[in-house]
Amino acid sequence: MKLRIEDKHEYLEKVYASWLGKLIGIRLGSPVEGWSHEKIMADFGDKEGYLVDYDIYAADDDSNGPLFFVRALLDEEELTTENIGDCFLNYLQEYRGFFWWGGVGVSTEHTAYENLKNGIKAPKSGSVEQNGQAIAEQIGGQIFSDCWGYVAGYDIDLAKKLAAMASSVTHDRCGIEGGIFVATAIALAMQKDDIHEVIDEALEYLNKDLEYYQVAKDIIRFYKENKTDWQECLKYIQDNYGYDKYPGVCHIIPNTALMVMAMCYGENDFDKTLTMLNRSGWDTDCNCGNVGSIMGALLGLDGIDEKWIRPINDIVNASSAIGYLNIQTVSDSAALFTKLAYKLHGMEVDYEPFELPYATKGIRTKEGNITVGDNKLYVEAKDAYKYVYYLSDDLYDARYDPQFSPFLYPGDKVIIDIEGGKNISTYVGDCEGKISFQKQVADNKLIIEMPLRKNVTIHKAGIISDEPYYIKDIQIERKASLDYDFKAYPLDHYGPRYGGDYMSNIRGFVEHSGTWKIEEGLLGISAEHALISSGAYGEIYEHIEWEFIPEQGKEHMLVFNMQGYLHHYKLGLNDDSLVLIEKNKQERIICSYPLVWEEGVVHKLKIDKKEKMLEVLFDEKEYFFPYIELKDLFGITLGKDCIDRTISLSLY
Repeated sequence: MKLRIEDKHEYLEKVYASWLGKLIGIRLGSPVEGWSHEKIMADFGDKEGYLVDYDIYAADDDSNGPLFFVRALLDEEELTTENIGDCFLNYLQEYRGFFWWGGVGVSTEHTAYENLKNGIKAPKSGSVEQNGQAIAEQIGGQIFSDCWGYVAGYDIDLAKKLAAMASSVTHDRCGIEGGIFVATAIALAMQKDDIHEVIDEALEYLNKDLEYYQVAKDIIRFYKENKTDWQECLKYIQDNYGYDKYPGVCHIIPNTALMVMAMCYGENDFDKTLTMLNRSGWDTDCNCGNVGSIMGALLGLDGIDEKWIRPINDIVNASSAIGYLNIQTVSDSAALFTKLAYKLHGMEVDYEPFELPYATKGIRTKEGNITVGDNKLYVEAKDAYKYVYYLSDDLYDARYDPQFSPFLYPGDKVIIDIEGGKNISTYVGDCEGKISFQKQVADNKLIIEMPLRKNVTIHKAGIISDEPYYIKDIQIERKASLDYDFKAYPLDHYGPRYGGDYMSNIRGFVEHSGTWKIEEGLLGISAEHALISSGAYGEIYEHIEWEFIPEQGKEHMLVFNMQGYLHHYKLGLNDDSLVLIEKNKQERIICSYPLVWEEGVVHKLKIDKKEKMLEVLFDEKEYFFPYIELKDLFGITLGKDCIDRTISLSLY
């Protein structure tokens, strides 16, 4: 098949069904991740459907990878393995969130990240030469590779190429083969109607001399000789390809054997395939996520029962270094994957916000119904609302350490194209429970303005109506007006982390690195470096004011225009200078002034955007820097062995 503009909705639905299948599999497998088949059956027996009602599922490594690694296609003019490695450094927090930080030499991704951070470029960062075969052949190269099938646009060779590049950042040998298998199987499944054809053809893109291919073929052989009893195949896998036969915490081969088994015995049936696979044990969320993605691509939305889809409510959360991107929707991310597929084929497409079934954008009701059809969201509820930021009671748990920044800020405005309703009003609730009611309706446009208050973090925004209505479009106008007083600033306590301890978060901020506390201000402590940030892409402001005490060390700087850890500007104290630095993977000093400053005393730094320059006041003395637009994420960064206490921060 060939990707064509006129088929854009059809391709979007295929990607959407595949991505939903991935998320369904993760949600199904998460409660029993790492369990044996015997324990799963003893605890849950033949229970159908989801084993746990997660409601809002916090985040998971299996979905983090596809959401963020494809952003290399947005950020880079030319996609290379090295650039995908840079994507890791740009979007990941150091040593928390995103994936399992189990230690260098234990966790494959942790090992590769440390290599990248220390200047060992991809693909050497994931190679057997660098890390050893056991680390290189764990499961991660496979579980993150669905996205390369989504963006391939029916091009199987392209799916293979992209998956091989991305998997080699962290893995090698069978670890790369797994990535290729998943991506090519998804791209093939979008064009076929039988899972056996998909498996057979996907295997032809693999290295036949490696164990991955040989084990998959062995399971297919067993199936053809014993088609009636999948449990006999499970026992064969346990006896011949079990965890006890392979090194490391989560080797790719045992889990791949289960995946091939479930697809063979599943008879092209989504429910049967995923239920069988989940009951088989081992790395259940990873296996069910990959197979759910392949089956979703094969069967489309019509082949996935609503019982799997509706509990997700179009919500997919993440745990990256970009806090507002940690609150996303399934439909918007599917649209992004699809746009990238067309981009790779030299075409541009766009989509309506409610073009996809189940695209509720995470809007919720306590009573009533929300449905999608004819490119509109139909709301039959007195009160419908959406979380802008999550508090602990909103989430089931703190799996994979999600830290959130709100995706709406004081000063922002939401414009809703609405049809119908009666006695309509809107409201905004902050994290302290304060509700501000508004009523702005003109020409079928409903306007919600985010309130301006010190230390306010928006929790949710909603609509109240006496009669049903349709939402046809939602637009956001971003112009931040923020005022933080950190002398008494709240923490949010999210409960148990994946490792068993408890997670807390400085409200609305994401800690990339270093240690950050609320102690008579926002206290930052760095050994090597430290960075904390908030904000959203597209947010604009014209003035920044920072009151702080540099208690130790030589580098204390404001961050702005931040796209990620590798791409931002910073302005502040650096040794004996007031300096403006551009970071675009490497740092470049744009402008610098000699400056005498003191440790342990309060300093004030103000930045004003003028027509042709930045006017900067440091302790009321004026300096002029080259013009740079103030926008996107903002934060504070510290250099080596620094301690800094921020008293207040304002942007408007």
